[in-house]
Amino acid sequence: MTGKERILRALRREEVDCVPTFEWFIDQEVGRVLTGHTDPIEIVDALDIDGINIRPDYTREHRDERTFVDEWGVERRLTADCIPAVTRPPIAEIGRHADYAFPDPAAPHRFQTLERAIERFGDRRAIILNLRDGFSDTRDLLGYEEALMQLLLAPEDFAAMLDRVAEYNLALGRIARERYGMTIVATTDDVANASGPLFPPDAYFRTIGPAFRKVMQGFKDMGYRIIKHCDGDPSAFLDFWLDCGIDCLDPIDPAGGFTMGGMKARYGDRICLKGNVDCTGDLCDGTADDVALEVRDVLRQGGPTGLILSSSNTIHRGVKPANYLAMLEALREYGDPETIGRLKRGS
Repeated sequence: MTGKERILRALRREEVDCVPTFEWFIDQEVGRVLTGHTDPIEIVDALDIDGINIRPDYTREHRDERTFVDEWGVERRLTADCIPAVTRPPIAEIGRHADYAFPDPAAPHRFQTLERAIERFGDRRAIILNLRDGFSDTRDLLGYEEALMQLLLAPEDFAAMLDRVAEYNLALGRIARERYGMTIVATTDDVANASGPLFPPDAYFRTIGPAFRKVMQGFKDMGYRIIKHCDGDPSAFLDFWLDCGIDCLDPIDPAGGFTMGGMKARYGDRICLKGNVDCTGDLCDGTADDVALEVRDVLRQGGPTGLILSSSNTIHRGVKPANYLAMLEALREYGDPETIGRLKRGS
């Protein structure tokens, strides 16, 4: 099977020759140590990973070596990790969000990286289009604290702004589907941390939930398989997300108290599960043998069908390169259905 076939079959909870894997991000330095490359496309190809996560492209205007303003007007600062931090949002007052113009979803450069991935991989690897389902774009445009406050203080304005965000992401998904034949979309919007939701669940269901359902239904109507990401413990929202039509949940976060076995028992007959090798544990501080044991445990609990094995978030800069390589090697050694069957029998 190709990587694309493995991931599509996993999303449909069908049998695979080996449990597939891909990551949201692989830190450039980790990739450079392992492959000599810093380009994500080169890293994925060199490591023979089944899929790659691709975001739309937005231009940057650099203020200094570490600070830039992106095409959204969001000022960001590079950190030691793969995701820059927002330092200044472009919308100062939510009641005036209608004055803000979104970037053109059909701009000629919007899908340049996607085009490179398609040219490089064809049907050999799954290409996952990484979009948003609402909250994260709103958070970046308002700033984290302001977004959390305005969700509660100005829910009507917040909902109106969310609807604009939803329409924008649907436009991106429609272009990618019609122009490039994309079939898998992932939404990586966090609405929880390890202790639970970032805001009262009733506020989520009243204000954010309708936009989430609109985005999910829109993607499904276009023919996408949907992977939904959220760190931490989003238990309060899981049944709602399944009802909205997601095909896969990521990352089954150990920090949120989840085990792959527990989630497989609860949801494994309805959706695929992605994760959950702890990227704050053995991948950072353990040995290669520790990582291999954890991989075998995830495979035993979650495989062989309906599982995409990955870290519990990203391969960030704190991950030991040798340990990520050990994770991939253990998956290839133990990830076939026959071996997983033996792991389940304890033999």
